[in-house]
Amino acid sequence: MGTPGQLTPDKFGYSMPLDSPLYEPFPVYYRDITLLLYAYVTDAKAAAALLPPQLELPDVPVAQMVFATYPFSTVGTYNEVAQTIACTYQGKPMAYAVRLHVTNAMAMAAGREIGGFPKKLGEITFEAGEYYSSTLESPAGFRLASALLDPMAPIPNAVPKTLDFVSLRVFPNPLDPKTPSLAQLIGTSWILSDGEMWEARGSVDLTDVSTAINPYNALPVVEPIPPAVEKAIETPAVSLFRGNMSISNVEILVDLNAPAAPAS
Repeated sequence: MGTPGQLTPDKFGYSMPLDSPLYEPFPVYYRDITLLLYAYVTDAKAAAALLPPQLELPDVPVAQMVFATYPFSTVGTYNEVAQTIACTYQGKPMAYAVRLHVTNAMAMAAGREIGGFPKKLGEITFEAGEYYSSTLESPAGFRLASALLDPMAPIPNAVPKTLDFVSLRVFPNPLDPKTPSLAQLIGTSWILSDGEMWEARGSVDLTDVSTAINPYNALPVVEPIPPAVEKAIETPAVSLFRGNMSISNVEILVDLNAPAAPAS
């Protein structure tokens, strides 16, 4: 008679492989990071097509590109490029994560599987010299996005600052490709601390070389942020942050697999 396996759920690691997890639970800590932030007015119809119905687009549709370098974190060293849409959830301002690329497999897996961030691997440069610059290629040789930034002056009392994100976490169903095994709206808070936010000038470029695979240009730059909208987002449309960050809060906002409540 054979010997039954001993790997019961109480012995599972936090993530796969279950006996040697790739990553551990939140919080995630970052030190000495740099973020290049570019908010811009985009096309309303294009933004609405990418936004789940539980979220609401403001009257002026705003997207943002984030170019980041993380020289130290508890999910490793990596660079990142992200594209988000400004929205509200139950009246609370948030940023919906549309697409991201990273240079580190641990960060990609943890971001996707815990936070629902739709991350892929890519080639990302990040340079600090006379100006800050960053370029995303995926695959190598196909430039998807690039940024150039010149910091101008520090913004008083801008840090600490919390960036609230919402993402759609989806796990595919091996038996039914049209019905995911798991679909949830996930909220995360990214807390910027121990650093400075800078007003800046610069530009961002989204190319059309990979529209069918990595369509960053699906949220085109229509025009710069109007002054009234810039005031509402609390920081300049083009800005730079240098300092520390942590992701210590994650919650399930909506379980899309849960049965709907019966009508009263």
